[in-house]
Amino acid sequence: MPHGDYHPECFKCARCRRPLESSRHGYEYEGRLLCEKDYQRYLEKDAQRSDRPSRNRGAAVCAGCDAPIQGESPVYALGQAWHEHHLACYQCKKPIQQSVGHVEKNGRVYCPKDFGELFLPKCRGCGLPVEKEAVCAQDGKLQGKWHAACFGCQTCKKPFPDKSFYVYGDSPYCRRHYHKLNNSLCKGCDEPIEGPCAQTVEGWRFHPGCFCCVECKVPLTDIYYNFENQAYCERDITVMQRTRNVRAERRKTQFGKI
Repeated sequence: MPHGDYHPECFKCARCRRPLESSRHGYEYEGRLLCEKDYQRYLEKDAQRSDRPSRNRGAAVCAGCDAPIQGESPVYALGQAWHEHHLACYQCKKPIQQSVGHVEKNGRVYCPKDFGELFLPKCRGCGLPVEKEAVCAQDGKLQGKWHAACFGCQTCKKPFPDKSFYVYGDSPYCRRHYHKLNNSLCKGCDEPIEGPCAQTVEGWRFHPGCFCCVECKVPLTDIYYNFENQAYCERDITVMQRTRNVRAERRKTQFGKI
């Protein structure tokens, strides 16, 4: 089987043009991707042209035991015919049931399970091999691949219906959980900040329109006063100092963009 990425609509037999269900049903023959039926047709033609005696009294010869295959249909792999019980996975050494299919690579035969474990990329969501359609970031900001059903926010696990997501620490996140990790949720309205931002000495971040005196709700500019982890304007903190004898720290706001 050719080991590359395919558009789903391109993953089909090169001869009959029928779509292939998964990698275990795809076979490589001279660089072409074939379904099992057409793959065996080509192998049978090769066996007929081979100089090696491939038939004995009309039966194909098993490449595993060199005996005629009689009373059962031959299994074709690596350009040769086999008894089904003699075609074994190179990794686990167990006979491969043709109901699940086999995969060829570098002159060796593997069962689908071991081929997936050894050669296919692993889904970062569930850890299982990704056989066919995969999700990945084309801009390279996110490493690895996911099954489409496993690709979602690292925190809430919800999918991305509009196919847009945020990357933080090489993991995908929805808008809200990204901004929560990035400390870019507005302390005033608790919504994400994307653009102009007011940041205080304490590390609080606000939309500029949400950065207001906690007492009178008037927007604050560059100077504010911190009292009990709340921001006050100069007028209200002056009143509080006279009437309640409170102490507050005068601080300056930084304005920028996120």
